[in-house]
Amino acid sequence: MSASPPRRRFLTAGLGSTLLLLGSGGGCRARYREPIRFATNPWPGYDPLYIARDKGYFDDAGLNVALVDLTSIGASRRAFERGQVDGCGATLVEILLAADQSGLRPQIAAVVDYSNGADALIAAGSVKNLAALRGRRVAIEPGTLHIQLLALALDSVQLTVRDVALVPMPQSAMPAAFADGLVDAAVCFPPESNRLLEKGGKVVFHSGQVPGEVVDTLVFDGAFVARRGNEVQAFVGAYYRAMGFMATNPDEAHAIMARRENMSIDELRQTIAGLRYVSREAQLELLSPGGPVEHSLSRLQGAMMALAQLRQSRTLKDFLIARELIAGAVVSA
Repeated sequence: MSASPPRRRFLTAGLGSTLLLLGSGGGCRARYREPIRFATNPWPGYDPLYIARDKGYFDDAGLNVALVDLTSIGASRRAFERGQVDGCGATLVEILLAADQSGLRPQIAAVVDYSNGADALIAAGSVKNLAALRGRRVAIEPGTLHIQLLALALDSVQLTVRDVALVPMPQSAMPAAFADGLVDAAVCFPPESNRLLEKGGKVVFHSGQVPGEVVDTLVFDGAFVARRGNEVQAFVGAYYRAMGFMATNPDEAHAIMARRENMSIDELRQTIAGLRYVSREAQLELLSPGGPVEHSLSRLQGAMMALAQLRQSRTLKDFLIARELIAGAVVSA
C-alpha cells in the first residue's frame, strides 16, 4: 500500500472557510433549516458522506448539512469538544478522550468501517514472537489508536501495556528509529509499515486478527441527538444510501472519493483493501453486548487508564444511549 490518509494523526487545523454547505442552493430546500455541522478528516470510511453530498442525498432527505473537512482526526475531535461542530468522525480513542476531557456525551450513530490488516505491530527479526516483546521497546504515536492495537495484541498473549517499554514518537519517525535499533517493534500503518517490512521487520500482530474491533464511527453529542434525533436518523440514512451507490457504481464512487482524498484511484483502492466497510445490517451485531466493539473498548480503556490518559471508566452503553434511534435509522435507511 503506497498511501494512507492521516486519519489518526493529531495535527492542527482551523475551521476558517472549511464549512461546505451541502445540497442544492446551500440547503434552501431543506426541511431542517439549521445545518448539521459534521467534522471529518481524510479517510475513506468517511467518504460516503461526500458521495451523499455530490449525489444530493442529504438534500433529498431534507437536510441542511455542513461538512467541516479537517486535516486529522485529532483536529476533528477538538472541534467537537469546543462545540464548533455537532458531530465528527472518530475512533474509540477519540470517543473516550472527548467524554473524559470535555464533559460531552458522545453517541455512536454508526460504525462505518473497521481496520482489516491495515494496522500492524511489526517487530525486529530478533523478536521471536509476540510474547517475546515483554520488556522490549515498542514505538507508538501518542493520542492515536496505536495504543488500542497494541493493547489488543498484548492481551492475546496475556500481557499488558505495562509489560513493554513504550517509546512515543510520530509514526513518520518510526522507520528510522527501527533501522537504527532504537526500538524493537512499532505499531503503524502504511506507508510506514511497508518501510519497516523493507528494513527486515515482521508482522507479529495485525488488525485483521481482531475483526470489527479497530473501528471508525460517526459520532454526535447526546444533547444534539436529544434535540434533533430525526435529523440524525436521516443523516445516517443518507450515509447508507451512499454506501449503496458505492456498491452499484464503484468507478464513479471511487472517483469522488479519490478527489476528496487527493490520491489516485489505484492508491485509494489499495487503502480500501486494508479496511472493511460495515453494512447497515451488521451495525447492531457489532454494537451488541459482548460484541467486538465492547470487547475492544474494554481493552483500550484499560490500557489508557494504565497510562493515565483517562480519569474515569465508562462502558459501551454510555455511548449508546441513542441506540433505539440509531436502530431506527439503520432499519429505515
